[in-house]
Amino acid sequence: MMSLRGLRDRATRITPGTLLVRGAALLSAAGALLVACPGEILARPGAAVGLVAGGALPALAPRTRVTTIVLFAAIGGWLAATTVYGQPVTPARLAVLACLLYLAHTTTALAAALPYDTVVSPAVLARWFARTVVVLVPTAGFAVAATLGVRYVGGRAYLVAAVAGLLVAAALVGLLARWRRS
Repeated sequence: MMSLRGLRDRATRITPGTLLVRGAALLSAAGALLVACPGEILARPGAAVGLVAGGALPALAPRTRVTTIVLFAAIGGWLAATTVYGQPVTPARLAVLACLLYLAHTTTALAAALPYDTVVSPAVLARWFARTVVVLVPTAGFAVAATLGVRYVGGRAYLVAAVAGLLVAAALVGLLARWRRS
């Protein structure tokens, strides 16, 4: 556990670039939790404040598993909203959630790699942002296509379609991993 003095020392050493990356991690994680959460829960007093506080955890501790826990909490909130609470799955909401989940993941990974006192060149952040946009555009496109595809087949869930979707997702992950190694 970090002491109060250690936290104060880190806070005095943090640079604007590092602070910007951690702020982006906070906004994207908190945004994902807020977008995913069922409306009935958000209407409760203090719920939004609790979700934003939960979204701050990956920004404060990016080198830990807390990012994974927060992302899974957002996914669980989405599943609860659409199944238990019966909220409709809209293409815009799904695309925003998918993009926020990716942004939370990638900004937290970048924050974990940056020491507090690192001077980050704006060109580095611009290149990182450009690569992120290259991933966000197809992410939003896949989310919209998935939502519209379900509507096209009449809203019925098919086991074959679900398994095929999982296989396509697994193949995409394998392809991206192979590209990363080469």
